Amino acid sequence: MGPAAHRPDGADADTPRVRIQAIARRLAQEESGFTLLELLNVVLILGILMLTAAPTYMTTRDKAYKGTATANARSLVSAARLYAADNSPNSANDPNKSVSTTDTGYAGMTVPWLKAYNANIGNAGYVNNSGTEAGGVTVRAALDPTHYCVYAQSGRWFAYQLNPGTPVMITTAPTAVCT
Repeated sequence: MGPAAHRPDGADADTPRVRIQAIARRLAQEESGFTLLELLNVVLILGILMLTAAPTYMTTRDKAYKGTATANARSLVSAARLYAADNSPNSANDPNKSVSTTDTGYAGMTVPWLKAYNANIGNAGYVNNSGTEAGGVTVRAALDPTHYCVYAQSGRWFAYQLNPGTPVMITTAPTAVCT
């Protein structure tokens, strides 16, 4: 056919309607799906989102561990104070009078005794004598009528109080606990 050829239905071969129909026919015959370029763009966008979200998640999780360790240590400290207040020989409130008649203050304090004062104390709380080890932490605090060390661990954080009247300290170094 020449340049001025006409179709039998009266439409020119070069009209926009004919071109649109030809494109629609060709698209209908092709397989649908994503191109490699489109998939790479999606993977790239997801990677960028992960790079921005992961540090935020890690920071938030670390803050939660730190706060949990501190809260657990404070629970131990308040229970230790109550224990010491009640722990005097022949006292009606002595929590362990059946096993000791000579201890006073913080002497004889254990986590099970502290749980009697605060049921929310979990198994992550520790009370240590000098040189003993619990939870992978060796502490050097004496446990006597006026001294103690209690600590709690959450994640990589350790919160502890060494002796009454000192602040609750927090660290990630197990060797620094109660020193």
